[in-house]
Amino acid sequence: MTAPAPPPAPTATAPAPSAPAGTPPAGAAASPPGGGSGPADTKPAGARPAAAAPGEAVDGVDGGSWAEPGQATSRPGEGTARNEHWRAARTVHGDQIGGDKVAGHKFELRFGDRTVPVRELSIDLVEPVRYAFVDPDNWSQLLQRFRRQRSAVIRGRPGHGKDAAAIRLLIGEVERVYHLDPTVDVAHLADSIAEQAESVGGARGGIGFLLCQPDGATKLRGFTFHALEMALAKANARLVITISPGQLAADQDVEPYVLDLPDQQVDRQKVFAGHLAWRCGDGLADRLLASETVKSLLGELDEGEASCHSAAELAAVISSECDDSGTVDGFRVRERRRRQHDQAFDLWFDSLRDAEERSFAVALAVLDGLPYEDVTAASRRLRRKLEVTQHLVVSGGKPELRIARNEALRTPTNRLLERLRAVEVEQQVRYAYGMVPVRTVRYKDPSYPIKVIERVWCRYQIQPTLLEWLGELIVERSEPVRIFAASTLGVLSRYSFDYLWTYALNGWANSKDYRLREAVAYALREPSGDKQLAASVGTIVGVWYANREQPRAQATAARAYGAGAGGLDTATAVDRLGRLATVDDYAVAVAIGDALADLIVEDPDRVAPIACAGLLSWFTDRLRSRPAQLAFLILADSLVTWEPDGGGGETRWPTLLHLARTAEALRAPLFGLWRRALSENVLHDQARGVLTGWAGLAEADPAQLDVLLRLFRAVVTVPRVEPRLLRILSALAAEWVRPDNLTPLPRAHRAVDALLTQIRHDAGHNGE
Repeated sequence: MTAPAPPPAPTATAPAPSAPAGTPPAGAAASPPGGGSGPADTKPAGARPAAAAPGEAVDGVDGGSWAEPGQATSRPGEGTARNEHWRAARTVHGDQIGGDKVAGHKFELRFGDRTVPVRELSIDLVEPVRYAFVDPDNWSQLLQRFRRQRSAVIRGRPGHGKDAAAIRLLIGEVERVYHLDPTVDVAHLADSIAEQAESVGGARGGIGFLLCQPDGATKLRGFTFHALEMALAKANARLVITISPGQLAADQDVEPYVLDLPDQQVDRQKVFAGHLAWRCGDGLADRLLASETVKSLLGELDEGEASCHSAAELAAVISSECDDSGTVDGFRVRERRRRQHDQAFDLWFDSLRDAEERSFAVALAVLDGLPYEDVTAASRRLRRKLEVTQHLVVSGGKPELRIARNEALRTPTNRLLERLRAVEVEQQVRYAYGMVPVRTVRYKDPSYPIKVIERVWCRYQIQPTLLEWLGELIVERSEPVRIFAASTLGVLSRYSFDYLWTYALNGWANSKDYRLREAVAYALREPSGDKQLAASVGTIVGVWYANREQPRAQATAARAYGAGAGGLDTATAVDRLGRLATVDDYAVAVAIGDALADLIVEDPDRVAPIACAGLLSWFTDRLRSRPAQLAFLILADSLVTWEPDGGGGETRWPTLLHLARTAEALRAPLFGLWRRALSENVLHDQARGVLTGWAGLAEADPAQLDVLLRLFRAVVTVPRVEPRLLRILSALAAEWVRPDNLTPLPRAHRAVDALLTQIRHDAGHNGE
């Protein structure tokens, strides 16, 4: 894999802290089209929600000038990486026993002065396990070990059926099984059982206790189980606790009580077939298993939630929707499954107990699939907004202000993720500088992010808080975080478009901070695809585009057209950007370059020739020459393509150079653009810098160097040999091997020097 030089260190300052409630966004807001609500920053502080916007703008990619372009042409690969983050954002946006299923006979356990009702496990949970349980590979061994003692811990991964395994073990040994609340104090459970042994042990065949995912799992020690063994024997009872890996503290005295399920999950198709046979009988089950509809439904299950419970649930739905011939209405099955999932989601979300869990749930919904550290940082930020951190109390007759303190180590990561039905995933993620291993976190069910976002926005009165929080994420350093937050704004616009436009998007569109303007453009992508909102989005972007009094809003319009928010085809979008290039404003020119980059990465082979041909035509217009040059250099610098190198790695190419190998329609405009960029005086140094970057990528890649040399030849000789360009390129190549060059390019220098020497020789030989 080619090792490119590291990207330059960013010069942007740290994001300013979120403005307090009532602080207007930077920059004046454009007037709303057709009247209506005024700009967000003209309302009194108390009259509107606090939309988060930095108090002061930060220097960014458009914070330079024509004399000192700043970062605009020093962002190698960022255009491509930005698009990949956006695609990931767009892609985004049952192991517990539910309390409603526990019913029947009950008694009470006392923990100090607290009384806890204990209910018998519902037959709806017991019978499926009794008649359709599929034994894991090591079941006989687990059964033998379980029978030796009164208490046990079933340890298994989420979705591997540890609760069902626990029930199966208990119903084979006792007459009744009772469900304990996860909040019971496991350290004092033995005392409570011993105290009420007579009432607890009334059943002749004994009773069992099932404790799923106890909150106090980390407190379990060997002496706890020693006490439990005596209490359970006295009460003629058994206890099974279920936990996930990593929850138990390291204690050798606990291990004899731990029964580990295999890492390999029980075949879900066997679980499905077993439950189907139990519910329908063997004959009908065989006919159903042969049905193409059932095979399709089972295939959808394989693509979704990977749990034994989901397979059993699907079998239950199919059994109630089939006829005796084995015919199944797939639509009705899917609709019932959808309703079940919605109900399960509601129960799950309502079960989240505190601000820590709810904040993480919302942060994960917004940043699903991003690195764990980014999600936790966003969660902490939201938690500070949701929690009441201080309260007034009277102590000793005097008022006292107390500040609540949160224990950062209170909840282990694995416990929190299990509560949230989420998982950690080790994967490779591409950034502007290349692929790196990252520990990401995501919901198990891909439908949860949208459901969580919709629920907290539409069912709670925290819209100003969420909007402020999203605004803070949008000015974060991490580009993926910014883009995912912008995508979330787009999702929310489906429900509250005018609210978001009035209190955020309209003001941000004219902000001095490029990150807020970029977020507006990406957020508008979502509603522009909605038939009911597309026309309104087009009108709003058009107003910004035509307002010469607010060039920053025009820059936002340019980015919106590049993001596809205006509903324009490629040719029309390029034409609009070309007309906007007549506005002599540096921020607008940078936005045009980034917008063209966004258009190209969506369909490189088709759009790159159109965009480059348009750029070349702008060079002939005095009003558009500078913006055209800057926009081209942004494309040349920020777009990269990663090509497998045959050895398991990847080689980075400039996208335009990579496309020039096969896209014949791109070659002429690309050669012409480099010819003009190297000849112009305004951004001459930046053009040389970008071309040096191309040479750096080709330094260790012979195939890429060959294509680059062909580009140089065409730039210098077509339509005729240009002596000035020969001198410019010769001087540039000489700089690559100067003694003070810390990243010399000797191979590229030798190849280019030989090429230029040959061109001079041929030109002299031909009398030119």
